[in-house]
Amino acid sequence: LTGTKSNAPPSNVSDTMARLSGKAGVKATMMLDRSLNTVLQTSGSFSSFRSLDNSRNNASTSGENGAVKEEGVEEFAAMIWNFVNSAGGLVHDLDAEDDVKLLRLRTKKHELVIVPDAKYIFIVVHDTPPA
Repeated sequence: LTGTKSNAPPSNVSDTMARLSGKAGVKATMMLDRSLNTVLQTSGSFSSFRSLDNSRNNASTSGENGAVKEEGVEEFAAMIWNFVNSAGGLVHDLDAEDDVKLLRLRTKKHELVIVPDAKYIFIVVHDTPPA
């Protein structure tokens, strides 16, 4: 699944996302508009984040311009956006002059690397290697 919204980011940003999505172990990438929490670009599959109870419905639907849009992408984006804003609030409470530069969240199944930028939030999802 690869999707892009009409307010597409500059080509150098898209090139970086394409390069990241081609790296070994990367399962999915996403780029959000930081101020609007709009999904600008995705690659890979986000279906593995949904539990069996939540994924009983169809795995994908038709989106804008006939593009296939995976269910749960908007929900996942909202969770990431909230996580970044919460972490940012924590950092600002600790030191008002500091900012979040990178967030890393590791679960049993996945590792998320989240890079908040002034305009965008970049998310790269890796499989967690077995211990």
